[in-house]
Amino acid sequence: MSSAQLDALEKKEELECDPVRQKLGAPLRPGARILSFDLCGNDTVVLGLSSHQAKAANLTTRECTAAAAKHGGPVTAVAVLNESYTVNGSRIALSASWDKIVKVWPVDDPQNTLAVLTGHSDFVKCVAVHPTLPIVYTGSADKSIMFWRLPESLETLAQSTTPQEIAPFKTVKGQHTGQIYAMCLDPVSAQVL
Repeated sequence: MSSAQLDALEKKEELECDPVRQKLGAPLRPGARILSFDLCGNDTVVLGLSSHQAKAANLTTRECTAAAAKHGGPVTAVAVLNESYTVNGSRIALSASWDKIVKVWPVDDPQNTLAVLTGHSDFVKCVAVHPTLPIVYTGSADKSIMFWRLPESLETLAQSTTPQEIAPFKTVKGQHTGQIYAMCLDPVSAQVL
């Protein structure tokens, strides 16, 4: 056995004896740096990747989908709509990127872009979703927060052959002196914090 093979065997044995590794399991290996994630049910996670892609991964098998929502820059934020908004039984994910847009897509079919949220003039850094309504909030390097309303029935988006372009219904600009890196919603009032 070569020295490299012995080292690999030693590392494998160390990992098998590591109680933390045994409890948590092996890490996801999406092939790029994970910049953002959001849980989608008990066994699925949506990942925003530095490789200009967003993917879904199965937490049980630790496998990433081969299909991906592709962007023109790193995917800095992802979010998943609540379970009452689906297309053909699939939960709906959103991915925000340096390409200044947010894509809306089914978790089970990431290459099928249902809608594109356009309006920011710089990198989109964060995305949050309303807990009960199809309302999306985005923050950007352009120092603005935008509010978007998706259709009540997302099935109408799935019937179209091209992604629907959606403009924001509200923009908050001029109240921040720097880029918007993160936001969250108050779980009771659903106000942006």
